[in-house]
Amino acid sequence: MQQCEPTAKQRPATRRLMGRQPSFVASSAHDLDARHWKWCVCTTATRFSSQQIVPAEHEPDSVCCGKDTLFVFSSGCKVATFSVAHNGCEPICTFSTLGKVQKITYSDRGNYLAAIEENNKVLSLHVYLNWRRCQTREISRVSIRMVGHALHAPFIGAPKDQLEIIEVPLSEPPVSIACCPVKGDLIVGCQNKVVLFRLKEGLADGESPVLDFERFLIVHVALELLEVAFCNGCLALVSDLEVLVLKLQNVQDMESERQPQIPPKALPPNKEMYGEDNKPAEDSLSQGQDDFVLFQGPLELLGEDASGSGVIISLECTGTEGLNTEPRDCLHFQQILYRRFTPDLSHIYLEEKTSLHSLQLLPIFAAGDSESSSSPGSKEKRTISLFCFFSLPHKGYLYSVGNMVQELSAYSYPEKAKQAVLSSQLLHIITRNHLLCYSVRCSAVAARDVDPEIDTNNKACPPFFLPVCALRMQLFIGLRAVCHSRNHLILLAKAEVNAPDRQTESKKGLPQRSRTVNNAPPATANSGWNLYCLQVIPTVHLCREMVEYSLKYKTCSPQSYAHLLSEAHLILKAAILDPDLGQSDSKELLSAFRENCLQLGDCFSQFEVDDFHFTLPYYKMSGKSLSDLISRIPLWENEPQKFGKGFMYFLKHLVYEEIEDPLSAEMANQVLQVFKLTEPTQIPHALCSPCMRNVCLRTAWDHLERLDSIRQSPLVSLTKATVALRIEDQHKYHKAMRQYPEMRLVSGFVEEPNLVRHHGVVATDLSRELERTQPGLLVVAFVALLKSDKITLEEADLFFKGLCGRDNKIDEAETPQVLVDFWEATLISFTEEVVIERLLMKLVSVYLQRTARKLNPDQKPLKTVEELINSCGHFKKIYPWIHIINESSSQLPSEDLQKLQSILCGSSIDITSVLHLLQQLPDDDAAGLSIRALCDTRLGKCEQVTDLLLDRCPEALLSFAACEMQQGNQPLWWKKLLPELCERTRGPGGANQILVSSLQETLAVVASVLPPLDFLRLLPDDGTASFFLPHLLECSRKSSIS
Repeated sequence: MQQCEPTAKQRPATRRLMGRQPSFVASSAHDLDARHWKWCVCTTATRFSSQQIVPAEHEPDSVCCGKDTLFVFSSGCKVATFSVAHNGCEPICTFSTLGKVQKITYSDRGNYLAAIEENNKVLSLHVYLNWRRCQTREISRVSIRMVGHALHAPFIGAPKDQLEIIEVPLSEPPVSIACCPVKGDLIVGCQNKVVLFRLKEGLADGESPVLDFERFLIVHVALELLEVAFCNGCLALVSDLEVLVLKLQNVQDMESERQPQIPPKALPPNKEMYGEDNKPAEDSLSQGQDDFVLFQGPLELLGEDASGSGVIISLECTGTEGLNTEPRDCLHFQQILYRRFTPDLSHIYLEEKTSLHSLQLLPIFAAGDSESSSSPGSKEKRTISLFCFFSLPHKGYLYSVGNMVQELSAYSYPEKAKQAVLSSQLLHIITRNHLLCYSVRCSAVAARDVDPEIDTNNKACPPFFLPVCALRMQLFIGLRAVCHSRNHLILLAKAEVNAPDRQTESKKGLPQRSRTVNNAPPATANSGWNLYCLQVIPTVHLCREMVEYSLKYKTCSPQSYAHLLSEAHLILKAAILDPDLGQSDSKELLSAFRENCLQLGDCFSQFEVDDFHFTLPYYKMSGKSLSDLISRIPLWENEPQKFGKGFMYFLKHLVYEEIEDPLSAEMANQVLQVFKLTEPTQIPHALCSPCMRNVCLRTAWDHLERLDSIRQSPLVSLTKATVALRIEDQHKYHKAMRQYPEMRLVSGFVEEPNLVRHHGVVATDLSRELERTQPGLLVVAFVALLKSDKITLEEADLFFKGLCGRDNKIDEAETPQVLVDFWEATLISFTEEVVIERLLMKLVSVYLQRTARKLNPDQKPLKTVEELINSCGHFKKIYPWIHIINESSSQLPSEDLQKLQSILCGSSIDITSVLHLLQQLPDDDAAGLSIRALCDTRLGKCEQVTDLLLDRCPEALLSFAACEMQQGNQPLWWKKLLPELCERTRGPGGANQILVSSLQETLAVVASVLPPLDFLRLLPDDGTASFFLPHLLECSRKSSIS
């Protein structure tokens, strides 16, 4: 049949497409918060830049698209293929199918065409390969083979231009087919089961690649299927009123979530809907109950809850490679989405019926993967997000079924939808006479799956729960089919001249299920038809039109204005995430995206909305500097209302967030003026920011004086002191610092940490002055900052080292005294065990190294050891015997040594953590002796300490014994100390008066504790009677008294 010219009713559709027309307008929002947005005023942006007629020679029955390819099927088993390019559709080749095509699908992965064909009222499945080699004169050679049969000798050296047909035998008639866009696998849906074929590639003669399929899995399901879809292990099934989405998983990876397969005695909830032959319940009910039809209520189950749908699923592994090499029960389809609808009874007596259609699984690939080769051997695409769409006659639903399972959008159509096609940017719907276009939320989900920084202060994206928006409705007469090919939309339209009156055709009950591809009645011999190729307008141009249209609502409806800007943002985001669209240059696309971010930032900054905080990330994503952004707003009109809440939030965050490069003097003064007009109380915070370094100090002082007269505070006084230092006015500085006592000033430092440090560790003019004149205030201020979590302990260490000009890698002995003072002050204030342990180790290390090297602090410490003992529980009173050791030295003990001894006398520090530091101490001085004796004492080595003191400092022996040989250690007096003294005073040691005196005291202590007989046994046989007898008599006297 020759191509017909457009009818009179069709030609106006072409003219209206190119010109402006009234849009479909829905109600606008009253709240800018995305969670409460309703339908926004819809844009009249032109979706298509051109319209062309596809030069098909025969009247099409159906069409099918690939990325850049169009297949047109006619009733005479003819297939015409076209290359879809910018300048229109160019014919590639034509070939014939083996039967009349009922359902068709094309896979870019593998470049094959699969069709359900009818021949002699028998449905069969065929796959067409190497179709591009067909000659246009339709005399090309054809080879036919069965699926799974390898090519052998007869095929070696076969002409490369021959068409290959693979026949796929099935045990049941096929109902629908689909291809996996990721791997190219073929999925066939029968009445109650789904058969999955894996795409394989081999070499026929060692050189020529040959594609084949392997049946590896059969899924039996208790649904009467109409459509199927498959993508990267996700299987979607649709019956009349039920949708089920399954995810293929390995049981070994999900044993904790494993669900039982067909409980033997359990009756599934939807069992009543199916008889023995899995036929709908209404068929059996209608036999005896013509007046009643029972339907189950609507139901939606997501995620793990979907396993409660009651739909019975069983798997049958049939392959010989790949997945089937695993144990038979290792594969499992987990139900992740189940949706059940009720029929629309308003159409019960009309020809229309309520039935789901247009099932689609849409993946979004990682950037760079979408342009991968169509060969199955090429690198597999990486899916970052997956979406499922299905539609009823008057409503459509979009779900995310990738990293999360959630309904994203619900679409309401003004007319009955015949078919829908989903892309990453837009959703296209065809009705009888209109082409509808809606926005989608795929890019909002994919953006969050790709970038974890989304929804932070650095990046933002409109929420995926933002209600959808409709683009213009366009008129076409007699639309039958639609398909999407990269940057083009293909429409098949047939105008029926003698169409029957649909209002007069009615029947009782529900219509029977249809098995045909197209529910519309076939065109008559007198009908006209057209096959349109609509070129999609480039993304950048479309968004510019949307932004231009949104300006109409900027004043009267800011909510609609923000909504349309958000829609443009999501369309641009989809183009960036999916470079396969290939509509615009990447630089132009990124430039438009930054411009849109700037517009969104302006929108949220100007209007009083709840989501004003989005100003910050959108302005950051725009790539504009603070100077550029501030210069966009007139600042010298002295009108505070000019600066919205969002702009002030952005300005405060950027000014306070430690910008490294100072603003110019002019820009800094403008920022100060903005704060003066809007929030004068923020002037001290702004002046303390490092980016305000170049502000006019005289103007700043005037603003602070005015603020101080209205609202005095320690923060204002400290800021005035900072400004006074910078203008080198000591009088004003001292006056400001004396306005409040030191403890009140500390609250000002906590309120604004930038008074004393910039960028976390850089000292300010005020902190340098305080270190020179009031180090105690500086230390207390940093302790308060640490307690309020304004700084960390590591940052404080770096700050004080930088303040004193020390490198971070300096030796512990050279640690600045102000940092040691800070550690001591922090130890007094903090109660956290982790912080205390770290501080004690830092202090012990510094004290010990200074003592070992005999170094003095670089300045006088703020607290003495006595003050620390009185104020901090971690510093204990030094033992008397330690004082005796200290006095035995010719030099007075240093302050650091006494602080170290005080810490070791307590129990706060783990003594074992100090032992490795003792090797730095010399062995021949009192300091080393005291520290080693203290450590051994804490470890319970009293006998070793006794020997050490006997050798090095016997005058401290009795004091040590009096302190440590108590209770459980008391026997050491007569078991260790008394024998040692007796031994050392015998012979030449007898002249040592210290040892003799110590022996006298030891005998007195032992005599007061032991009974006379035990005491007598301890006395040496060769001892002088006059020396020991008084102690024996005293022991006997006390024993007789007791």
